[in-house]
Amino acid sequence: MDRRQALRNIGWGAGALVATPTIVSLLQSCESKPTFTPVFLTPAQGFALKSMVDLIIPNDEKVPGAVAVGVHEFIDRYWNEVLASDKSELEDAYTAVSPTKEQQFVKDAFATYEAHFKSTFDKELTDGSPEEYDELLAKYLKIGKEEQMAYSQAMGEYLQAVEKDPSASFDKDAQIFYLLSSIRGLTIWGWKTSEQIGENVLWYDPVPGQMKGCIPLEEAGNGKVMSL
Repeated sequence: MDRRQALRNIGWGAGALVATPTIVSLLQSCESKPTFTPVFLTPAQGFALKSMVDLIIPNDEKVPGAVAVGVHEFIDRYWNEVLASDKSELEDAYTAVSPTKEQQFVKDAFATYEAHFKSTFDKELTDGSPEEYDELLAKYLKIGKEEQMAYSQAMGEYLQAVEKDPSASFDKDAQIFYLLSSIRGLTIWGWKTSEQIGENVLWYDPVPGQMKGCIPLEEAGNGKVMSL
């Protein structure tokens, strides 16, 4: 399998996410609740996910953050329900990544992240502080292009190796990088696509009209991104 194609086939991040009615319905059914009980992750991993989502897009005085609109629940349910869908009819030589393997990919990556968190801070995920979660987000997401390319190469080599040997090892840092990149992408996508943000914060026009090239900014959403 071509390395670039293999990377494209990993559909557990927002880069491959399409706003189908099923996924949008899943997102709109999620809402922030006092108690988050994950269905895909362990309770401790769910705590970590919620903490990271809250750091990626926090609340401010005017706009609700990602946790406030239930994005953490959406990500957990997306991994559980969308990655578990039957893709057998779509598989060919370039898309032979089964739902089970995609789910296991996420589970393995989160287990690696959890072990790294424990070894770094000498504490469980549920005892982690926002500052500690932010430190690891910065470590893996605020990196240069060369490091990103190195992680991409490690990912490609792993995907090629695991086809021949299911027990092939994966570079720990590359694994965590792809997990956190996926969480960041899904957080941004889910937040922007949520009903509350799409209709009340972004420029919302349920029935867009004709193309108008030269109109005042106030007639074009005042520079806001269009939600549809």
